[in-house]
Amino acid sequence: MLKYEYDQLLNDLSWEVVGQTVVDTVVQLPSIDIVILCISHLHSEPKKYYFGTKSFDIPPVNKELLKLTVLDCVGLQPNDNLIIRNYGKSLSSLKSISYLACLEAKIRSSVDISLFAQANLTASLSMHCLQKSDNWQRQEINAVNIMANQSRLLISQMLAGEKLKELAQRETTINRITATIRSSLEPPVMFAAIAKELGFALQVDGCTLSLWTKKDRFVKCVGLYNPHEPQKIIQDSPDWQQATTSSVPIKENPILQALLYTKKPVCSADLEKQKNMARYELPWHSKARALLIVPLIVEEEIIGSITLRQNQASRNWSKAEIDLAEAVAAQAAIAVQQAKLYQKVTELNNYLTESVLKRFLPAVIVNKAATGKLSLDLTPEPRRVTVLFCDLVGFTNLSSQLEVVALAEILNEYLEAMTKAVFDRGGTVDKFLGDGVMAMFGAPESLSCPEQAKRAIATAKTMHYYLEKLNERWQSKNSSMSHVSPLQMRCGIHQGKAVVGMFGGKQRKDYTAVGKVVNIASRLQSVAAPNSILISETVANCLNNIDWGRGRNFRLKGLEQDFRAFTIGKTNSNCYPNA
Repeated sequence: MLKYEYDQLLNDLSWEVVGQTVVDTVVQLPSIDIVILCISHLHSEPKKYYFGTKSFDIPPVNKELLKLTVLDCVGLQPNDNLIIRNYGKSLSSLKSISYLACLEAKIRSSVDISLFAQANLTASLSMHCLQKSDNWQRQEINAVNIMANQSRLLISQMLAGEKLKELAQRETTINRITATIRSSLEPPVMFAAIAKELGFALQVDGCTLSLWTKKDRFVKCVGLYNPHEPQKIIQDSPDWQQATTSSVPIKENPILQALLYTKKPVCSADLEKQKNMARYELPWHSKARALLIVPLIVEEEIIGSITLRQNQASRNWSKAEIDLAEAVAAQAAIAVQQAKLYQKVTELNNYLTESVLKRFLPAVIVNKAATGKLSLDLTPEPRRVTVLFCDLVGFTNLSSQLEVVALAEILNEYLEAMTKAVFDRGGTVDKFLGDGVMAMFGAPESLSCPEQAKRAIATAKTMHYYLEKLNERWQSKNSSMSHVSPLQMRCGIHQGKAVVGMFGGKQRKDYTAVGKVVNIASRLQSVAAPNSILISETVANCLNNIDWGRGRNFRLKGLEQDFRAFTIGKTNSNCYPNA
């Protein structure tokens, strides 16, 4: 996914986007055929269901029937309720609605897991397999748990986003804090603004924002406001550690212990009358006469506190003042989470540009686009391109002979090598199709027709070379492959007009080519002999200075007339191997 698409996804984030993203991701697991995500907002709208299926492997199933296959996970806690259902003869006596629905949908086994059970929301995943009825392997369960944890994170981020929208509509003070947070996502700036805005709004002698949890030993101040001193931005650096960390352990601080116990604001109108609550472990506490301390809470756990001080006189804190302080504390908790999320988003953006984009385009093209030397206009437009398809021979049989983890490792190594072969020649990886790869030349970088043909053929030969090296290594080092014949590959190449660009909707888009040229290249690959490359007559004519030998007519699916093509052995030297 390109960077601007990801930004658009964040802007349009909704439960529909989150739900569909979860099921579309989880259904990629090899053992899973159907995924159902059930989300229930307590005391609000009815349950929502999102479905993901391997549509190319299974027939359509009635969604109303699939809803009945979901177990009720209400009241169950995440990480503690993995439920595996195998539909053998031993379960034939069960007559539950879910069991009968699974039988009708031809589901043979299932895994159910609770994703979320907090903040008036429950969410659960039901993963069904149509082929597997035996016990689930440890690797498969581990993979399910990994996907479940990622789904929990996405749902948690969605809840945090909803809370942020609600809090942004509060009092003017909250709005100013929100504006500051949005204008600068640097944590020190945000924390300083929160302390200043709340302190100024309540006209106190001091306001501090501190981060700590019940597991910490000391409190650390990250935001400080004093109306009689210039605003300080507390940097997260070693130089500030001594000045911003308390000297009294949290366990010995009665106010903080009260916060931990009640998770409610602690008020003191006059510390002179409550000597047991007075703790002067930090310089800005030394003159406090009245205190109001509110907790920062995320998912029912304290992550910090805001302390308001009145120095020279006692002060009876009003309900409105306490409510405002609590509202700011809630905003501050979101700011802390947003600071963490901002860091993750920054890392993700770097990942998108440095890893995801470079997965489909050669690094040199990505770098040119990043520096403005190449314009990547991804709007769909007619282009003349050369399309290459490669596919492993007999990979389906291999998948039945190897364990899931070993198969995944082999497939990843193979796809990485094929991608490198495409990038070596400046091509674009369009998509992976199981063990197949679709690549194109001439988009987004424009190339002449002969140059496209030269690069595509050279890429196909490089693919065969890389596969030979992989076979040698797998046969010598991979015990699980020692009894399996070396893998073979076939390639098909065609050139023609296509519409190339970004296709999809707001929720998902892909950069791809659409047109007859794609279908023909795919058909050529399917009829090519193992360990060979089949090029169309159009491609051969682009390079008319080469004697391709005698061609052959092929019957391709979807075409009424015979199609002429030329076979190239994987070791032929007359196809520009160094192009």
